[in-house]
Amino acid sequence: MVRAIGINIDTKRLSGSEEKLKEELEKFERLGFDCAEIPPAGLDVIFNGEIIPERLNRIVQILKRSRLKFTVHGPDPVDLSSDRKEDLQIISANVDFAHAIGALTVVYHSGWFGKDEEKKRREIENLKRLCTKLEKTNVCLVVENTKQTVEQTLQIVTTVNHPKVKLLIDVGHLFLRVKGNEQKFLEQLALGLPLAFELHVHDNFGKPEDDAERSFSRELHFAYLYGVGDLHLPLGLGKIPFERVFDLVKEKFDGIVVLEINDLNRFERDIPETLEKLKALSNVGGVQRA
Repeated sequence: MVRAIGINIDTKRLSGSEEKLKEELEKFERLGFDCAEIPPAGLDVIFNGEIIPERLNRIVQILKRSRLKFTVHGPDPVDLSSDRKEDLQIISANVDFAHAIGALTVVYHSGWFGKDEEKKRREIENLKRLCTKLEKTNVCLVVENTKQTVEQTLQIVTTVNHPKVKLLIDVGHLFLRVKGNEQKFLEQLALGLPLAFELHVHDNFGKPEDDAERSFSRELHFAYLYGVGDLHLPLGLGKIPFERVFDLVKEKFDGIVVLEINDLNRFERDIPETLEKLKALSNVGGVQRA
């Protein structure tokens, strides 16, 4: 069951602007979303691993004026499998931020890719260290696949074995990981969906950036032309079989779906239609509200 449909507010789009935050919250509430994904890194609320109370207070007041529910997206570079002490401090500050705004989840990009057992051990130990803080909040930490399979990400979550640490499946990342192989893609989804708390959806062509020439894969305006990489396209512009995805979602999933569209200059006009597709695919007429 899809309990809510959200949309991301992208870090780069905000670039520290509280006015931009207000504008996007109003826009997405008006369009009919249930949730907004808030990025602390885009709001200049955490510096050197510490929350700035004055900035946090202003942001809390802005969010209180919205009827949307919230999730929090932790910073992409944070890697709990690394030996950087700052990373644990930064994700911990993101949990504090999420607690302050009443968010449902904090998204963490898993750092372990399945080859280095020492990195795997560090990631699991650091996640366990976070559990003490999570137990004092209503926030769950959701671990997202990036370059991993769902199976690898599940290894981390199940080894941590804590009710506050859950699986997040990013459908776009998974499609890239299996290089557009539909059978492998659906097998991995079926494996993870019964245990997932959150789902990120966006489209691409299943052509990983690592397989492409650097000259165009690193610049989005060229990457779109070649269909390469993590493009965060509206549903239907790429090759992901979303009808089959949501057949599995309706059968096996119980949680939140978040649409991640990063470039509003290109795709803002597509968002209302994409929301309607999500509602139809979720078999709603109205999504089961959280």
